[in-house]
Amino acid sequence: MIKEKEYEIVLETKEPFRIGGTKDPLSGADNPVAIIGSRVVIPGPSLKGAYRAELEQYLIEKYYDEENKKWPNDKKPLQPCIPTTRLSSDEQELVNKQKYRGQACHYPCKPQQCEEKTHTICPVCYLLGAAGLNGFLRVPFLYSDVSAGELYSASIDRAKGVIKEGTNRPFQIVPDGTIFKGNLTIILKDFVKDLEFGKPRILKEKTNGDKWLELDGGWNANRIISELIIERFKAIHLLGGFKSKGCGKVGIRIKEK
Repeated sequence: MIKEKEYEIVLETKEPFRIGGTKDPLSGADNPVAIIGSRVVIPGPSLKGAYRAELEQYLIEKYYDEENKKWPNDKKPLQPCIPTTRLSSDEQELVNKQKYRGQACHYPCKPQQCEEKTHTICPVCYLLGAAGLNGFLRVPFLYSDVSAGELYSASIDRAKGVIKEGTNRPFQIVPDGTIFKGNLTIILKDFVKDLEFGKPRILKEKTNGDKWLELDGGWNANRIISELIIERFKAIHLLGGFKSKGCGKVGIRIKEK
């Protein structure tokens, strides 16, 4: 038996919103809007990616010691990870500056992989899941009933000051003021797996688990929902690509059903 709580997410576009191409709508945040069947949707991975980025930024801004350019030792479990096994050069620089952990969250810790160290699970991966562990949130697809229009993008010949031949290409958009809706699900309790939202998970293999819940005055379900879920979704103001062309600004409302 699983006990859940649902929150309705209402996203309104404040600028035209670009529709992605033929890429898999499950592929991630770079495909902000897709057409599935005849419906225009914001795929769950797009929204999840934007939420993850917002939550990471919030944790870094709140706990990173900017003056000393490091993460305080007593707040280490609150430090977010970068969820990949292969860091880019830019990502490695963020790790070097201690804004992110050096390894993606995972379970269990294995001697060869972890160099005999035992790691904690960061708050972001507690909510969204990590390698070997499920999270407590199910981020939805957001649906709208609008139809798509077309705009044109062109490249200018710098010498002649005119549009380069063959570069005036169309892309599909949805207009500003478009409403997308979906239901975010929080798993409050899984009676079979003995999991309870807002409490450390009982993990039998090697890990330091959910130590972050004990820090900064302690975290419970209500505080996590308010501070790390509702307020972070509401703080998402840009989504998707073509921002330099005036696309991507959004507003989000979220309320319990």
